[in-house]
Amino acid sequence: MARRRKKNDTREVLAILVISIIKLVLGLIYRIIIFSFDLITFYTTDYKEKSGNNFFKMYFDKGNYGEFILYRKVIRIFGKKLVLTNIYLDNVNTDLTEIDVLAVSEKGIYVFEMKNYSGYIYGSEKDKQWTQVFNKWSKYKFYNPLRQNYAHCKAVENYLGVSKEDIIPITVFSNNSKLSKINIGVSHNVFQYRNAMKFVKNNERKGNNLISVHSKEKYLIDLLKKCNMSEEVKLKHIEDVKELINQNT
Repeated sequence: MARRRKKNDTREVLAILVISIIKLVLGLIYRIIIFSFDLITFYTTDYKEKSGNNFFKMYFDKGNYGEFILYRKVIRIFGKKLVLTNIYLDNVNTDLTEIDVLAVSEKGIYVFEMKNYSGYIYGSEKDKQWTQVFNKWSKYKFYNPLRQNYAHCKAVENYLGVSKEDIIPITVFSNNSKLSKINIGVSHNVFQYRNAMKFVKNNERKGNNLISVHSKEKYLIDLLKKCNMSEEVKLKHIEDVKELINQNT
């Protein structure tokens, strides 16, 4: 009986070891696939040129990586030529304000603020700071993203000379976040990645046209001048925008 039990115990240990190794290998394969996809899309989506970041600066910085994922999702809706990133505009309270991702559509100017945070998110529209909570020993404060994106939208409004009704602010958190603890009105448009894209797609289908084709081209060209990219890339992108607009008129 003792020998049989010992054999069974050995088999159980081996089975657990084999399962652990399989999980480890599958996890490694998955990470390699994700890494490869990120690397390929970093160079094929124009993000490198638009952001001014190199791959490793993007990949190993949580904020930059979240911005990259958001950019990649947004261009699936609008295409590369209508989406910009790392836009620096004059601000009221500071010298400059940086816009993470922006898209120009006939339905409006979408201004995205990306927060690549996980955990429970607590806050209201009136709070100066919101809170990220993992457990009772792990809490972090961060500046109210609604205020942050409000400053971005005001900067766009002032720079382009547009009405605030033409601007659609969207604050985006990662899908790993829990947003059930935020106390805000629906007009503030705070979503996880997946719901943010659903909102944009729905607005593109059902929303009213707010911006003419001519104005869309002008806004894109004006905003390109404020992007963190080389002058050569800016000029090339301006020509691409003009060509795209002409194709759609």
